[in-house]
Amino acid sequence: MVTDAAFKKHLNLLPDDEEDVSIYLRAARVSAHTAGIPDFPDNPLYDLFLLELASMYYENRAMGFSGTYQAAAQTNAQAMIDAFVLQLRYAENAEEAT
Repeated sequence: MVTDAAFKKHLNLLPDDEEDVSIYLRAARVSAHTAGIPDFPDNPLYDLFLLELASMYYENRAMGFSGTYQAAAQTNAQAMIDAFVLQLRYAENAEEAT
């Protein structure tokens, strides 16, 4: 299960950073649920998906991709999300898969 502390570490935020990042993780969980992905308590791919999706939400807080490669960045992000969703929609917990 991904925690706020784990997410802050993933973002490389300083330990004394008091920014509340919980909204990005909650949004990632809601997006995963909406895409038909169950809430896995023990699946590292699911945890990675939440971290990456929440990171994308965090890094693009201004509601847009910026920079020279804006279109490519958005296309690549959607391709990554689609790949995670396809893999996780019918996945199992790590303990069940072994």
